[in-house]
Formats: sequence, structure tokens, C-alpha cells
Amino acid sequence: MTKENVLLVGSGGVGTMAAYALEYSHKASVTSVLRSDYMKVLETGFTIESCDYGHIEGFRTTHVVNSVEKAMQLGPYNYVVVTTKNIPDVTDMTEVISEAITDETVIVLIQNGIGIERDFFQRFPRNVVLSGVSFIQSINRNCVISHTSKDFLKVGYFYNKNLERDFQEKVCKRFIEVYGNDFIDCHYDSNVKFSRWRKLVYNACLNPVCALTGVDSGRLELFGGTDGIIRGMMREVIEVAKSDGVDLPEDVIEFMIRSDDPVYFKPSMLVDIEKGNYMEVEVICGNTVRIAKENNVPVPNLSLIYELLKVVQKKIKERKGALIVPKVRPVPHK
Repeated sequence: MTKENVLLVGSGGVGTMAAYALEYSHKASVTSVLRSDYMKVLETGFTIESCDYGHIEGFRTTHVVNSVEKAMQLGPYNYVVVTTKNIPDVTDMTEVISEAITDETVIVLIQNGIGIERDFFQRFPRNVVLSGVSFIQSINRNCVISHTSKDFLKVGYFYNKNLERDFQEKVCKRFIEVYGNDFIDCHYDSNVKFSRWRKLVYNACLNPVCALTGVDSGRLELFGGTDGIIRGMMREVIEVAKSDGVDLPEDVIEFMIRSDDPVYFKPSMLVDIEKGNYMEVEVICGNTVRIAKENNVPVPNLSLIYELLKVVQKKIKERKGALIVPKVRPVPHK
């Protein structure tokens, strides 16, 4: 059987397990683009401790490179799978992968956020773009992958008005065939927007508020923040989703609030803050607020949290040298 040629960008915890799944059934040949982990993986590979696959030493994909430019020597690619953290205010992924995209390339976004397909359709209007909503728990610590919950992946297509729906669905289901194996719960998602808005009820509320307050989701509830802040924000997300054609059930609020029970769980943005890493501000909070403005939905709580997050993100950019603050404070002239 001819293997599908796959380019994978982003080998964190989620990306490495996606790469392993794609290689596992021998249906794909994966070229991974690595940056900080490149030399270590080249020398010793990843160590994987998986709840499904067990202990794996020295895992590498078929090819390992440190740039998309070098990956082009091994193309063309049937699929370009993007599993990086989704931070378009820091890195434009449409630019990063542009060399690898032909009219036949399928782009697969296994990333957080709402409205994330817009930039890709603007840049690649003739391509199928797939949505992957992942619920896996997997962390990369110095090339040791700790995979602690089943790989549950919902895959659908972002509707491209330039292509037939039947064709997009067929392409999507082929990717599911390539990705799936006996250990994975990977299935077709016929309603991508619903799945992403549903996940956003958690991500646009608990994630940023925990980051800004510096407390985990359990302590946030104990300290009064869940009732005082979170429930109101979640209702705003439900209203924005409704304006975007998605009716979320009211009980999704209680489900998301209880989803971290019984542990004191640190959402990803809080972990980012503690590590001094960039947060997924724009795709989670920014796009939600922008869609609300487009549809004339008032979102005072979400808007305030978004503005606060932007300030913190710029503080991180300054610390990393990506933003230069003038030595003398500029004062606007009246």
C-alpha cells in the first residue's frame, strides 16, 4: 500500500502523539519539523510513556528536519498537519507552511480556537482545511512524552465555499482512516462549529481567568470566582455562538465547570503564565470578541478579559525581546 506523505509542524505532547499514531499503522510517512528539540531528537529520539502504547524508546518519524524549507526536499505532501500552539500574533502559520502547500494539499489544524480557518482560507482558497479537536492529555518535557489519557480526536472539515461539500467530506474521512488505529477514538465530526464553540465555553472563560488570577480552577471556585465571574462569561460565549449559528445547551455551563473535578487543575494559559510562555490569546478570546462585534452581541466580561490578556501577552513579548519598550515613556500630544 502506498503511504500518504505527511508534513507535521509542532512536536509538543499532542503533535508527537499524532505523529506516532500516523506512523503506527504504516499508512503514512511523516516528516516532522522540529526547532528546539531538533538535535536531541536527531540523536536519541523521543521517549514515550503512553497509557495506550506503553513504553517507547527512541521514537522518530520517518524524517526529522528543522525547517519547512528543508522538508521541501522530501515533498510534495498529501497532508500538512499543524499541531503547534495557536499564536498568530506571534507566528503566522500560513506563512510558515506556505512553501509546502499545493492545490492538492490537505491542511489539518489540530489546534485550539474559533475562527482559526479564516486566515488559511484567505491564503489558500482552493484547499481543503480540516478541523481536529483533540481531547488527549499529553505533555512533552525535554523530549519525554507523558501520554496519560486516550487519544480522542474529532475531525471534520471547515466549509470551503470554493469546493464541493461531498469532496471535502470524502477527503476528511480519508484522513481519519490514515490516522486511526485500535487504540484511538478518532471519528468524523459533521458539525465542526458546534464542537469548537462547545470547547470554547471552557477555554474562553476558565482558561484566561485562571491565568490572570494565578489560581487553578479548583481554587477559583473556592475563592468565589466561578460564581462571580465564570458563569457570566460562559453565558456570553453561548450568546456569541448563537449569533454564529450554533445553539449550545444551557447545561454546558455546569458540565464545563465540573469537568476538572475532583482535582485542582491548572488550565493551559495558567501553565503558560507560570512558564513565561506565550498564550493563545487571539484564537480563544480575541476571535470570540471579534465575532461578537460582527454580530452585535454585547460581551462586556469577555471584552475586559481579552484586553487584560493582551497587556499580559505584550509583557511576555517584552521579556522575550519581541517587543521593545522605549526608554522614555512617549506621551501623546493633545
